Amino acid sequence: MRSRKTMAISESAKGFSLIELMVAMVVGLIIVGGAGSIYVASKRSLTETEQIAALSENGRFALQLISNSARHIGFYGGANPADIRPDESLGAVVDNCSGGAEAYDTANSIFAVRATNTTVLTCIKDARLGTDVLVIKGVDPSSLWDADPNDPTAERDGDFPAAAWNNQETYVISNSESGILMDGADTPPSVAEGEEFALGAAWPYRLQIYYIKEEDGATPTLSRKILAWDGSAMSVQTQDLVQGVENIRFLFGYDSTNNGRVDTLANLEDVTTANAWDQVISLQAFILLRSDVADPNYDNAKTYNLGDISIAPEDNVRRILLHSDIVMRNPRLVLSGGI
Repeated sequence: MRSRKTMAISESAKGFSLIELMVAMVVGLIIVGGAGSIYVASKRSLTETEQIAALSENGRFALQLISNSARHIGFYGGANPADIRPDESLGAVVDNCSGGAEAYDTANSIFAVRATNTTVLTCIKDARLGTDVLVIKGVDPSSLWDADPNDPTAERDGDFPAAAWNNQETYVISNSESGILMDGADTPPSVAEGEEFALGAAWPYRLQIYYIKEEDGATPTLSRKILAWDGSAMSVQTQDLVQGVENIRFLFGYDSTNNGRVDTLANLEDVTTANAWDQVISLQAFILLRSDVADPNYDNAKTYNLGDISIAPEDNVRRILLHSDIVMRNPRLVLSGGI
């Protein structure tokens, strides 16, 4: 007969019953499943947050670039664009554009076209179909003077500082009455008193053409064509700016009564039909950005309104739409008679 001590040890060594084991397993599975669900949900939320944050940052940068460029549209150092003439010795531009976008055509400081083909304005060969192309011309506000304009006692000899003059730039040399567009490789005219460009400044000339670039299999990219030195001549070159910009659309505010105020807001086709590009004094930019990674757990059923059009992708890609209103000060001054 077993002793009481042996029986106590036997009872304490007894394991879980089958029912207790099954209950424990079910509870464990519930806990593991809950933890897994929380992890998956957190990962999806993190992925969405990261993608939206990246798109938002890229979009703000893209709008800032366009805004900064647009604010200098039609600025030629104080001279009216109609009073700027090209120097006779201007060299040919490699890969030059056409259709009013020619590098040295200052008569067309702003206009836009729609990309109905991958080739646009001759110099663009890889445009995304159905997107807008914006042409901007003007000068950089960093100018060269023969003497410090803020120092009335500074000695003025009519010549620009040789150390600051860049022979790989194109300049507009202008005063309040007239201007000339010339190669930096040429000798600049005198800006001494009594000369045609008396007390004038030299302003680096800028051509910028914003468009959406799309190559086979690549993510669409906001790019621009610029005028730059290629090592032997001035040429129209491509700068890739912001990846993931899928569409861009512009609306233009123009002044049909020449009172310096916007009274009509229209898309590029309507402005072209009205022949009103020289009256445009503001624009609205709409940029649609997309992630370069599809998410099978995300269903994009949104509709994006880009000014005068709506886009409903219906896919698994996250997007963000950004918008900016831009006032162009210099065309406003021209229309108001301020230049």
